[in-house]
Amino acid sequence: MTGVILFAHGSLLCGAGQSLLAHAQRLREMGIAPIVEVGYLNYSEPRFLAAVARCAEQGATHIIVTPYFLIPGKFVSIDLPKAVAEAQSKFPALDYTVVPALGFDERLADALITSANGARPSEAWGEALEESVAFCRALPECPLYATVACPHKPERTEAIA
Repeated sequence: MTGVILFAHGSLLCGAGQSLLAHAQRLREMGIAPIVEVGYLNYSEPRFLAAVARCAEQGATHIIVTPYFLIPGKFVSIDLPKAVAEAQSKFPALDYTVVPALGFDERLADALITSANGARPSEAWGEALEESVAFCRALPECPLYATVACPHKPERTEAIA
């Protein structure tokens, strides 16, 4: 059985991974693979190895690792192979395939044009930060922790930058 792991860097900002989770849900709904999980290199949960474990628990025998990166920079070229090697040592019965970074695709270029057409004034640029509060995990590492925007920390002292 095949599992797909969408692999991303992760973020200290709560809610930063929501779009990747939405992509995973869409792939599940489309029936792309019987198993679709998200795994992060740093900061966010679940980490890559935990995503591999979740795939194994669901009966995966082959895992397709799909980097959620535009280019094959350090995270794809160096960190991802290390993460896959660690997974192979812990789950040696699984077969792994790593696909290339997204790179250029006309559909992605079209999405960028659509995004650019929806450009908003600088006053609206902080809205994404405000939306992240809905996913607050009360982590001291989060850039919003202990600010006026953090819903979980009573000593809210700073404004959002």
